[in-house]
Amino acid sequence: MALLERYAYASRLRAIDPLQKLGLSGTVLILCLTSPHPAVGGGAFLWMIGLLISIAGVPLRVVVRLLIAQGLFLGLAVIGVAFSVSTSAPPAPFRSVALGPFWISTSPAALAQTLLLLSRAGGSVSALSFLTLTTPMVDLFDGLRRLRVPVLLLDVMQTMYRFIFLLLDTMERMVIAQQSRLGYATWRTSMRSSGIVASRVWLDAYQRSRRMQQALDSRGYAGELRVLPSTYHHSRNLYLLHGGMTLSLLAVWWWQ
Repeated sequence: MALLERYAYASRLRAIDPLQKLGLSGTVLILCLTSPHPAVGGGAFLWMIGLLISIAGVPLRVVVRLLIAQGLFLGLAVIGVAFSVSTSAPPAPFRSVALGPFWISTSPAALAQTLLLLSRAGGSVSALSFLTLTTPMVDLFDGLRRLRVPVLLLDVMQTMYRFIFLLLDTMERMVIAQQSRLGYATWRTSMRSSGIVASRVWLDAYQRSRRMQQALDSRGYAGELRVLPSTYHHSRNLYLLHGGMTLSLLAVWWWQ
């Protein structure tokens, strides 16, 4: 997560209005989720990956590693859609293979549904990856604030996001301290050390939340975390790419 934030801050699109990037990603999401044709999701995937590498300046190795991690997850998720397991041979048009007492089968309809699911997921994931690798969470919160998202929800989101990094750092230091004392030398000591870390992290989170609430109350907290707004600009080229991408995907949809 911290690595993604680092590349988002270093992106060439860092200074672009987050609402403009959010609109681009949202358009891709809507087209991918509503189109019944796999070619639309595949085209959206290629568009977003191209924008990430050529326009945003994200290194190719980072994009590839991210796609591999997401692809493994999506691949495991669609196995249950493409294949079914039974104890008897399925009828036609199912194609099946016997493995001992079990039959693993699939059908053209299942494969077509799997392809559509993969294309939709791939296009949607690429759109979210574009937003993640070009827009830090601070900018995204600012954009959501301008979209009139409830203040209470935004404050909870910002606080939780900040606490994730604090607690991860605390847990890492605890684990290093226990490793230096052979706290993970055996299975039994590993379980004991893991329990201690979990309990201490929970206590640390509770104590941090109390200190944070006291600090906010002492500064006149009135139900809203006020921060200075950032300055952004709009990119004409990104608007043109947005329009060209939308028209091309709609053309693929109509052609199919």
